Amino acid sequence: MQDTIKETYTDLMAFLRNPKDESGPKLTVAEKFKKLISLLIIEIPIMVILILLISGLETLGLVDSDNHKILDLIKSVPVALLLILTVVIIPFFEELIFRLYLRYKNNYALHFAISLVSFTGVRNEQKAETFLISLWKKRYKFIFYFSGVLFGLIHITNFEFSYTILLLSPILVAPQIILGFFIGFLRVRYGFVLGFLMHALHNAVFIGFGLLSMLNHSEKLNVETSLYSIKIEETNDIYSPSTQQNYPDSIAYKNVSLKTTLSYLLNTNEILVQTNDEKMFDKTLNLNFKNKSKDSSQTKSIALNQLAKSYDFTIKKNTIQTEVWHLKIMNPEILGKYKTENNSYGNMVTVNPEEIIIKKSKIKTLVDALTKESNTIIFDKTDIKNNYNFTLKTKDFESLNSQLKYKYGLSLVKQKMNMKHITIVFPKQK
Repeated sequence: MQDTIKETYTDLMAFLRNPKDESGPKLTVAEKFKKLISLLIIEIPIMVILILLISGLETLGLVDSDNHKILDLIKSVPVALLLILTVVIIPFFEELIFRLYLRYKNNYALHFAISLVSFTGVRNEQKAETFLISLWKKRYKFIFYFSGVLFGLIHITNFEFSYTILLLSPILVAPQIILGFFIGFLRVRYGFVLGFLMHALHNAVFIGFGLLSMLNHSEKLNVETSLYSIKIEETNDIYSPSTQQNYPDSIAYKNVSLKTTLSYLLNTNEILVQTNDEKMFDKTLNLNFKNKSKDSSQTKSIALNQLAKSYDFTIKKNTIQTEVWHLKIMNPEILGKYKTENNSYGNMVTVNPEEIIIKKSKIKTLVDALTKESNTIIFDKTDIKNNYNFTLKTKDFESLNSQLKYKYGLSLVKQKMNMKHITIVFPKQK
């Protein structure tokens, strides 16, 4: 099988460098099957990388996959019908439209045009056919690549239209464009049926992942009233990114822990929230809440009450003297060097085990990242609204404080304050 994969890869690359309307060597059914599986094995890692890239755009808030039409289909159509549609019917008709014509002998539109010319005489028919064959061979590379790009671009309609989506469309439809090239290779070299089977298998694999992801979601609550709507799903998808979108009248969380959700709804820091059941705190949720009333100040309290009813917890509050840190400006001139005038949409926050990278963001964003990384309560006492770029190595808290002081002209000053600590009490498991 390894030899077949290498051979298929070599054949594919040679074809894509210079596509020609020429069939490949005759293969047995077993050999065709090996060729098909080999191409699928070559394709999957490429698709995974592209999907991760698109997931990154989603994490940055540039793309909302919840509005993707395939997800709508998965949610609304029975599984059996969904598989028939996405694995058989849709691929078959897409292959007819986008790739059947890639062999001249099967290009019925051109043959029909020639047949019309035949009414003017045999000589004209022969001239027309000679001209079209010559043009077909000369422009075949363009024809082949145009079919793949067109196939990809059609899939941009799966996303809800916006100028951002339009701008990102080359990335968003890159998986379909590459798939179009791979299927086109099989269709030209080994026939329409093998190309269709490649399309069907691709959809079966990747739609299957979507179905498994949906099966990992269990609906906890789904309520709609005249005042609000709320939907809570418990997820077990540890590989998908977490996204948080907070608005005055709505909340949209995807794959976010119950602890993080409650901290936001309680207007407090996660460090100040404790529980008698850590397993419950670690549950990850999809939460979608919409406040339909005119009073947006009730958004958090209504969502919190619904969560409390769903998980049957109570909230206890105690005021305790707590060690905190205040972020202050030590040297405005040093800090000014990292100021950015670009206040447009597109800030970036990256926190990993080695460093914190913040681009085009306010000091509050830095404070949030430092709080999360150091597990320490930090308050912004700078009182400035400008945007800055920061890069910090995350060795330890003392190192972070040193970098802030000498590189950015900022300093963390320890204080003691009376802070409200919150305990979420879940009922004891029987």
